[in-house]
Amino acid sequence: MVSVWVKECQQNQVQPPFISVLPVAKIIVLSYSLIIIDAWDKGINPTGNSTNPSNWDFSSSFFFAGTVVTTIGFGNLSPSTVGGQVFCVFYAIFGVPLNLCFLNYLGRSLNGHLQRLERSTQKSSNCKQVMKIFTMAFFLIFGTVLFLVFPPLVFSHVEGWTYGESFYFAFIALSTIGFGDYVVGTDPDKHYISIYRSLAGLWIVIGLAWLTLLFNVGSRILERIFQLKFHRKKSNLEVVHSSKQEDCCS
Repeated sequence: MVSVWVKECQQNQVQPPFISVLPVAKIIVLSYSLIIIDAWDKGINPTGNSTNPSNWDFSSSFFFAGTVVTTIGFGNLSPSTVGGQVFCVFYAIFGVPLNLCFLNYLGRSLNGHLQRLERSTQKSSNCKQVMKIFTMAFFLIFGTVLFLVFPPLVFSHVEGWTYGESFYFAFIALSTIGFGDYVVGTDPDKHYISIYRSLAGLWIVIGLAWLTLLFNVGSRILERIFQLKFHRKKSNLEVVHSSKQEDCCS
């Protein structure tokens, strides 16, 4: 460090070669900047406070682990040591497939509950269609409120964001896009509870399962619409072709 070198030069009664060029204030600023960079590389938040002195406390580490297995990767926190990077690679190799299995199982469980709810209320074909629409509407509304409406209210209150910014973060996080421009629990001027980021990590994992199931339902609806259009077009072509054959025969 620059400050250590200056002290050694003073002890040896040797003047540093740049002491006459750079003012002492600039040397102090340069030394302080190097200290900050060194602290950041070691995982210490230089702008942190007494409630969040490190980037790698349990809550932040839990949140980081969740962003790894869900492949979000905000980029605001990453391992800097060789051992941490190697462990992160093997953790992702095993964690990502296991998380996909978990999300698949959770999605199938939710879908199974929806189907059992439909079967328990089926009495006629009309009632079946009505209950199917009601079940899908309930699933959509309840999940939207639980994962995309209520959490942004909490984020806007805790982080000081607008509701639009909080909703933007919620959707970007749950869709695993993860730009990293908005990340919860990173403001050094705010006092977060110890489990705040851990709860955010759980919200991401469970909300990701809901959003994945929602995307699957949406894709099936679009596929059904395209199939109906294709069959309708095909039936119209068959009708036109049969009418032409009848005209030829007559």
